[in-house]
Amino acid sequence: MKRREFLGSAAAAAATLLPFPGLMPVVHAQEKGKLTFLTPSSFSLAFSPILYASAAGIFAKEGVDLKVEAGRGAAQVVQLTAAKQVQTGRTGGGNYMMARVNNQAPVIAFATIAQRSPFAVISSKDAPILKPQDLAGKTVGVQSAGGSMEATLDLMLLRSKVDAKSVRRERVADSAASFGMIESKRVHAFLGNTSAAIRLTAANYPVETMRMDDGVPGQVYVAEDSVLAANKDAFVAFLRAAYRSAQELIAMDDAALAKAVALMRGKFDIPGSDNTPIALADMRANRELWMTADPKHVLRNVESQWAEGESLLRQAGLLKQPTTKPLYTNEIWEAANG
Repeated sequence: MKRREFLGSAAAAAATLLPFPGLMPVVHAQEKGKLTFLTPSSFSLAFSPILYASAAGIFAKEGVDLKVEAGRGAAQVVQLTAAKQVQTGRTGGGNYMMARVNNQAPVIAFATIAQRSPFAVISSKDAPILKPQDLAGKTVGVQSAGGSMEATLDLMLLRSKVDAKSVRRERVADSAASFGMIESKRVHAFLGNTSAAIRLTAANYPVETMRMDDGVPGQVYVAEDSVLAANKDAFVAFLRAAYRSAQELIAMDDAALAKAVALMRGKFDIPGSDNTPIALADMRANRELWMTADPKHVLRNVESQWAEGESLLRQAGLLKQPTTKPLYTNEIWEAANG
């Protein structure tokens, strides 16, 4: 099935899932060891633990037949995983927690790949935003109202005791063109991911970058509850391969890393990956996100971080229901790497 057909049919099946949690599509039994992984956006080096493991044959060596699909947003990953249209995927920690608690989504986080938010506040060197308090009274560009970036902004402001109402929001595109809005004084800064900040710097834009830390697990891998339980061995093998992939990438010097990027580019369409200096800077920045907690515990769910994240989401009024289901499990990680 072509990617467009896959996403179209899957999205249609999932569209009514969260408003009607009792309605589940009929799906065929999953073939042993065969998984589909959904990214939250078009392919990028942020997803390299999965892309490299696929291109280098690490999944195959673990007996996992993995198909990787590019999705259209973090919320879609939760929806299609819950609808059993894909077996697993990557999504934002805050988005996932809200779906799990508020909508009783039958998905659970079994790994955390980015321990901290992958987003950044991008401003001008002439008027830099260096700390959350600098945002008070400012106008910030965001890609979409109510999206994961804006949720990260609100949580960071709450954590830093900055009145979120004092920070005005404007819609911007996720591209270098957004810097023009800073130059024209329409916004003081805009939100982008790590890769966007690196591309701007490489293109010699006079940017200042402030990493965002909202206290919530940044990016997680999720699976539907019953699918995870029924296919534990496949998920253990999947996570073992992803862990090995991440550790290999972490250990690489620039020469080896450039070869790894070329290998991924040979199998996946990764915009910008053919510019080696930018690709290497992108890889280095993403590796930092994997290792924020403990390099040996890459992909593990950190209990203290999840507790803080849940507390902050409740303070912000984003978790509106009691937490009746576990938000995460380390059972798969322990079986794969313990």
